[in-house]
Amino acid sequence: MTAERGDGESLRRGRRRRIVNAAFECLVASEFDQIRIDEVAAAAGVAKATLYRYFPSKEFLYSIVLREWVDQHHLRPTGVEGLERARTRAHAMIAAFEDDPQFFRLSVALFSSADPAVKAELSGVGARTHQYFRDDLADVTAVSPNDASIIIQAIVHSSVMSALYHGSSFLEAGRLVEQVMRLFAGDDVVASQPGVADGVVEIPTVAALPPFKQRRRQRIVDCAGVALRANPYEKLHVSTVATDADVALGTLYRYFSSKEVLCASVLREWFAASDFVTPLEHLPPEERIGARLRIAFDAFEADPEFFRVNVLLYAVDESPVRAILTEMLIRARAVMVADLVAVGMGNPFDVAKISWSLLSALTAGAISYGQTFAQARQVGEAFAAMLVASASGRDRGGADRRSGSAGLRPPRSLES
Repeated sequence: MTAERGDGESLRRGRRRRIVNAAFECLVASEFDQIRIDEVAAAAGVAKATLYRYFPSKEFLYSIVLREWVDQHHLRPTGVEGLERARTRAHAMIAAFEDDPQFFRLSVALFSSADPAVKAELSGVGARTHQYFRDDLADVTAVSPNDASIIIQAIVHSSVMSALYHGSSFLEAGRLVEQVMRLFAGDDVVASQPGVADGVVEIPTVAALPPFKQRRRQRIVDCAGVALRANPYEKLHVSTVATDADVALGTLYRYFSSKEVLCASVLREWFAASDFVTPLEHLPPEERIGARLRIAFDAFEADPEFFRVNVLLYAVDESPVRAILTEMLIRARAVMVADLVAVGMGNPFDVAKISWSLLSALTAGAISYGQTFAQARQVGEAFAAMLVASASGRDRGGADRRSGSAGLRPPRSLES
C-alpha cells in the first residue's frame, strides 16, 4: 500500500512538472495574454480539467512559471563579493529580461491579479531577490543594506520597464545601475546628457472644442474618475460612465476611443491637479527631495487604484495611451530634476530617473505586496538623505571627488 501511495505521488509530481514545462514552452512561443489554457493542457498531454486540478487558474500556473524563471536567472553570482556581486547580479537580471522580455511582461500582467495565491508567489519572488541583494550590500554605508536592496531592485525593474514600454535602451538600464552603485559607494554620479525621455514629447491633442463639448468631455472624465475610485479597473464599465455623464455610449467613444484612453485621461488630469507637480520653492533645497516623495506617497495612498491602473496601462499598445503615460513620466521627472538641481546634484537627470523608479517600486509594494506606506516613506527618507549627503559631498570636494570606488568600473558595453 505504501508503495502504491508512493507511485501515485510520483505520478502526480511528474504530471505537475509536465504542465509547468508546457506552460514555459507556450510562453516562449507567445505572450501571456495570447495563451489559452487548453493549449497548455494539450502541450502537457493532459485534459484541461486535469490541469485545473493542479492549477486552479491560468494566473496561478504562470505565477509558478515566473517564480521558477526568476530563480534560474537571479541566483547568487559566484566569484565576486559585496558591491561588485550586487552589480553583477543587477546586470545579469537586466540581460535576462532583455533576452526574454515576455517574462517581464508576464510580471506586469500578474500585478493586477487579486488571487491571494498569485500574490503570495510574486511576494516570494520579491523576498528572495531582496535577500540576495541585501546580503550582497551588507557593507554599504550610505544607506542600510535593506534600503540599498530595495533601491537597486527598483532601478532594475523600472529601467527594464522603460526599455520595454517607453523605447529607452537596455544599455540605459545598465548605465543607471552603474549610477546607483556609485551613490552606494559614496562617489559622484557620472555626468550625462538628458535622454530622449527627458525632452519634449509630442502629445496627441484634442481638436479645439466648442465650450459645450469641452464641458461634456470634462463631465465624462470626472464621472470616470469617480467610478475608478469606487471600483477596480476591471469592473469599470464604459457604459456606466456614459450613463453617469448623461451621454450616449457612442458619444463617449467620439471623445475617447477606448476604455484605456479614457482611464489614461483620468490619470493625466489627476496627476496635473496633484500637489506632486507643485514647486517646493518655499522649502530649503535639502528638504525638497524628501518632501516630494512624501507628497507622492500621500497621493497614491489616497487613490491606490490610480497607481494600479497606471501600471496596467503600460501593457496597452495604443499610441494615445503611451503618449499620455510618457507625458506624465516626463513631467514627474522634470519636477524631481528641479529639486535635485536646487540641492546641487551633479547629474540630476539620471538621479531623477532613479528617484522615480524607487517611488514606483515602493508604491507597488505598499499597494499589492503586503508592505505599508509607512515602510515606503521610511525608505524614501533614507534615500533622500543619501542624495542630499552625496550632493553636499560634491559641493565640498568638487566634481573630482573620489571615495575608493575605482573597483566599480563599468562593463565594456557601458564605457562608451
